[in-house]
Amino acid sequence: MEQLFDVKGETLIVYLPEELDHHYAGQIRKETDNYFTGKRIRDVVFDYENTFFMDSSGIGLVMGRYREVRYLKGDVYIVGVNQKISRILEISGLYRIAKRRKNIAEALEDIREKY
Repeated sequence: MEQLFDVKGETLIVYLPEELDHHYAGQIRKETDNYFTGKRIRDVVFDYENTFFMDSSGIGLVMGRYREVRYLKGDVYIVGVNQKISRILEISGLYRIAKRRKNIAEALEDIREKY
């Protein structure tokens, strides 16, 4: 799988692939479920820095993780978004439920300040 996962404290960072389609979204969903089961994850950061294509399954992936973290009083962060992906996220309404930050460092700082 192209993307990587990283855990910093109670935060899961997901480095998304170039194309976030049905195939990859399903794999990422399975992997993130394993992290939620195996570790105490409260916040999730989705890094779109290398992502140039996303279909509706990518939107569903973020929505599903949002439901997981809200139950735990956490947040979803979206970072590293290009203009094309940003437009998709805006139209889909994901920016209303996910916090937009420039990069991972900024998201992690926001998380540190919360707790």
